[in-house]
Amino acid sequence: MPNNNRIILGLLAFAIVFGNAVPGHAQEAKAQTQQQTKSNAPIVIEANELSFNDDTGDITAKGNVVIIQDGQRVEGEQINGNSKLSEIWAKDKIHFTQEGAALDGTNTLYNYKLKTGSMEQVKGKIGHKFVSGKDISLFPDEMIINEGTTTNCPAKVPDYHVSADKIEIWPGDKLIAYNAKFWIKNTVIFSLPKYRTSLQKGAQSDFPRIGYDNDDGFFIKQYLDYPFNEKLSAYVNLDYYTKAKFKPNYGLIQRESNYSIGVAQGNFRDDDGYWIKKEPEFKFSYNPHRLGNLPVSYTFTAVYGKWTDSAKSSWHQDYTLYFNRDTVKLNSTMNLNLGTGIQQVRESYNDSVHNSFKFDATVDKRWSDRVSSWAGYHYTQNNNSLFDYDKTDVSRELASGVTYRIDRMNTVGVSQSYDLSNDRLADLDYTWYRNLHCWQATITYRAKRDEIKFDLSITRW
Repeated sequence: MPNNNRIILGLLAFAIVFGNAVPGHAQEAKAQTQQQTKSNAPIVIEANELSFNDDTGDITAKGNVVIIQDGQRVEGEQINGNSKLSEIWAKDKIHFTQEGAALDGTNTLYNYKLKTGSMEQVKGKIGHKFVSGKDISLFPDEMIINEGTTTNCPAKVPDYHVSADKIEIWPGDKLIAYNAKFWIKNTVIFSLPKYRTSLQKGAQSDFPRIGYDNDDGFFIKQYLDYPFNEKLSAYVNLDYYTKAKFKPNYGLIQRESNYSIGVAQGNFRDDDGYWIKKEPEFKFSYNPHRLGNLPVSYTFTAVYGKWTDSAKSSWHQDYTLYFNRDTVKLNSTMNLNLGTGIQQVRESYNDSVHNSFKFDATVDKRWSDRVSSWAGYHYTQNNNSLFDYDKTDVSRELASGVTYRIDRMNTVGVSQSYDLSNDRLADLDYTWYRNLHCWQATITYRAKRDEIKFDLSITRW
């Protein structure tokens, strides 16, 4: 029987791909041709029982059904379809997967040609987000969940999650939730009529972050983003320190496909504990773009605004052009990253103009499943600046570090910064990373500064 099924499947794939074909124009654009080729990729169906009506295009598949086309996979016990409509449907539970998504649901309808569909009682994962909902609508670049939840926590009862009347997800880009409620276990901690969060790596947390450092004591931080539309958002960082007290900052940002432009105002703190007040600051950021056909991308930022610290105030200008080389894989466990750029900083306070050249080279090595290390050389020409905030401390730096994973819950690391210009050890840090299931705790002792830092935040990935 399996051999007969495979013969039928070959004919069925041919019928699905070519039975619906419409003569096209020979002069169509290359991109359109590629898209048609992709949507016309063969559909392979496997099942214990399979029937196909050549006249109507109706398909019935029963028992361990698997349908595959162009990276999309549907699994279930009984799935019906129609090759002429390029559709499949199933009443009972099915498992649907495509790049970046894995979903379970019932009452499924999906069109392979249009890459659109719907599922009810959905549960699964989109990117790094665990999701559930009453139903989901699927589109080529977007997914919409009604009466849904989202979280990064994989527990059956998540430590934290967001619920919303509607959740719009652009995989790998952003998420917008309407009438959003933020939960810690079974308690709502706050709600928003509309909420936006980035799904890109390194994006800010949806939930409060707490911690401690010697300079400002204990702190609690909360980032919120309110979208007016798909591109324009207002945001606020609600930061409170036991020593520095309430230090918020806020702004507007317009995110376009190639660039973003925004304005920010309020109090800002860097990793070394230096504060600045922006009154306000305007920023233009050109997103990473390829440099022709080279394995190099570049970014450009332009900043203009009034900066004030405890001693002075200045109209600050910063223009930076930076180039990144694609990661070079030296071998299966070692990578090399290279970058270089130029920067110009202007200050009205003393009419200064600082031109600077930057170069960065970093090698990382994974020695085993437990041990990883890295080493880097960083050069900043003319690192003198009017403000300590965001200043490059070491002009010629040799930085290195190693981490050791004790078990799945605990990792320890040591990192150091060596000042090559002055032949001295600039920083030496010891860090303990503790996985608290859905939270990440980090404790760092900065030996050269005799400082302790503690941070507790949700696990991002």
